Amino acid sequence: MPSVLTDDPPVLTAVVLGTTVLCTALRFVIPGLLPAVRRNPDALAAGEWWRLVTPLFVQADPWWATLTVFVGIAIVGVAVERLYGRRDWLLLYFGGGLVGELVGYAWQPNGSGASVAGAGLLGGLCVWLLWRGKSLPLRVRIWGVVWLLVGVVLAALHDIHGPPLCFGACLGALLLFLEN
Repeated sequence: MPSVLTDDPPVLTAVVLGTTVLCTALRFVIPGLLPAVRRNPDALAAGEWWRLVTPLFVQADPWWATLTVFVGIAIVGVAVERLYGRRDWLLLYFGGGLVGELVGYAWQPNGSGASVAGAGLLGGLCVWLLWRGKSLPLRVRIWGVVWLLVGVVLAALHDIHGPPLCFGACLGALLLFLEN
């Protein structure tokens, strides 16, 4: 088991998810919020560098897709925070999010959402399942392989979730390797 396995409350998952829920709710109250923070190549080219990160905090999807993203981040985020620790959680979440936003500017230039950051967490969890989850049943560990393959397929199809999932897996492997 990793040395960082902890039962501490998943503070980062709660704070980042709570912030994202709040900002997403505010987009319905403040009409100019979403256009001010979403991916926008022209605004980025004009020097609005914060648009590499701010899209992670506002979901522009329909309510059912937003709910799915939030539940996924809650479940995966809690697991990753407990398995990797808070510092590595931040690296996986925001590293995956940044990769997803950079790829998003190339493949889906206008948009926003936390799902790409969640994909970074998922990649880290997949690697943990394969590397450290040997005591878990095969039916649990196999999901690490399945989701990594999904990440590769998504990247090949130019879906912006594939590269951050693959990045999260690579970063997660590096973090686990450095922990030894």
